[in-house]
Amino acid sequence: MYEMCVGPEKTSGALVWHVLAKQAAATLCGQQLRERIEASDGDRARHCPDCMASFEKLMVTTPC
Repeated sequence: MYEMCVGPEKTSGALVWHVLAKQAAATLCGQQLRERIEASDGDRARHCPDCMASFEKLMVTTPC
């Protein structure tokens, strides 16, 4: 199971939506989000490209 959470982008620090696996300490792009940011603060944030690329690979290679 995965969840989306708002956090800073590695390079720019802008808020983006990351993918976090349940029971994981880091996002799919490898970041450890130190604090929870309210989802409403990410209303207009884009998705983390590294998380999305990792998630796509997981969905393609993981059988149903």
